[in-house]
Amino acid sequence: MKHKDTQLDPNKLRSYIDLVGYKESPILKELRDETSGLGDISIMQIGAAQGALIKMICTLGGFAKCIEIGVFTGYSSICIAEGMAKNGKLFALDKSKEFTHIAEKYWDKLKLNNKIELLLGNAKDTLDNFISSNLENTFDFVFIDADKSNYLDYYEKSLKLIRSGGIIIIDNTIWKGKVLDENDNSSSTKSIKLLNNFIAKDERVDHCLISIYDGMTLCIKK
Repeated sequence: MKHKDTQLDPNKLRSYIDLVGYKESPILKELRDETSGLGDISIMQIGAAQGALIKMICTLGGFAKCIEIGVFTGYSSICIAEGMAKNGKLFALDKSKEFTHIAEKYWDKLKLNNKIELLLGNAKDTLDNFISSNLENTFDFVFIDADKSNYLDYYEKSLKLIRSGGIIIIDNTIWKGKVLDENDNSSSTKSIKLLNNFIAKDERVDHCLISIYDGMTLCIKK
């Protein structure tokens, strides 16, 4: 029997996914609500479904050594840390304490301070320090969700740091649909288009761009 095609309402679909698509702990819900109170900038926080997926990937991979580029209020940090092995370590990179003090408050509530090390400063410099310290090919996982103009640099440095079979996840790779706009010449949009096209041709990884929230690209290093 042929089913009649229906036009999906994206907002209704997202509401349905938010209703049945994942489990969110009370503390993560509290953090999400506090972040929403920051105003328009709260859009920088990942969606709860994205967090659930990231946690699941870290759990399935048994990841123990991870990097996060862009902490904000710490939602994704918690998802990574909770998904990692018990003896795991997450290096959380951000440029300032403007919002990371909120992250640290919730890491403390969940007793994750022993698993998360906050490294403040220029993320590219921190990644370069890892590389110069002979840490290439030693990390299991990197999550990139920071300034878009440096996405390609973050990707290249992360690829050096993760081992074969390690995973890089990059957020915002659909960029509110702006990647489809040929007339959008803004710096962020051009940077994301450049990265997407680069990864599509990069033989060093297998990848998949999934249309969850603002788009996430998953890359596995060969």
